Amino acid sequence: ALPIYGRSTESPIDFVVTDTVSGSQSNDETQITQSTISRFACRIVCDRSPPYTARIYAAGFDSSKNIFLGEKAAKWKNPDGHMDGLTTNGVLVMHPRGGFTEESKPGVWREISVCGDVYTLRETRSAQQRGKLVENETNVLQDGSLVDLCGATLLWRTADGLFHTPTQKHIEALRQEINAARPQCPVGLNTLAFPSINRKDVVEE
Repeated sequence: ALPIYGRSTESPIDFVVTDTVSGSQSNDETQITQSTISRFACRIVCDRSPPYTARIYAAGFDSSKNIFLGEKAAKWKNPDGHMDGLTTNGVLVMHPRGGFTEESKPGVWREISVCGDVYTLRETRSAQQRGKLVENETNVLQDGSLVDLCGATLLWRTADGLFHTPTQKHIEALRQEINAARPQCPVGLNTLAFPSINRKDVVEE
C-alpha cells in the first residue's frame, strides 16, 4: 500500500491535507491564501504482511509518476550516486518515548528525506542546507508518531494501538463519573453536566 498525502487535488493524491484558520466557523473563513503544506507532501509505504511495518518518505509521485519537489526544495546527490531531497518546508516526525500511553514522553523531532533517511532539523523550516544524517534512526512509524507537514499535523495509529483505545462504554463511564462529582463553573458557579452523545443539547443544569 502506498498512500500519498498532500495539498494537491490531483489524482495521485490519496489524502488531501489542508490547513485551516484557528477558530474559524464557516467555509469562507477557512480559505488559506498561501498554504505551507506541500502539494505532494509525503507517502507512507505499508508492508502487506505482519507486522505491517509502515515507513514514511518525503514528497510524492505526480501524475507523470515522478517524484515532485518544488523549485526551492533542497536536493543533493549521495555518495552512492542516488539523488535525495527534502520538501520545501519539510516533513517532520516525532516518535513518543516509552510507547503511546499516558506515561509517554515526547521524542525528538526529525526530518525525513525523499529516500526515507532521517536528518536533524534544518536551521529554519525552509533552509536549503539539510541537517545532519542520523544513521541509527529509521523512518518506521510507531503507534502515536506525529507527522508535521507544516500546516497540519497527523497522528499515526497502528491497528494494535487502536485495539486498545477506550471504547464508547469506557468514555460513557468516565462521563458519568465526572457528572457525579458535580463540577462547577469557576465563573458562574453553576453546576456543569456533560451530555451523552444522545443528549448533546444538554450542557449545564
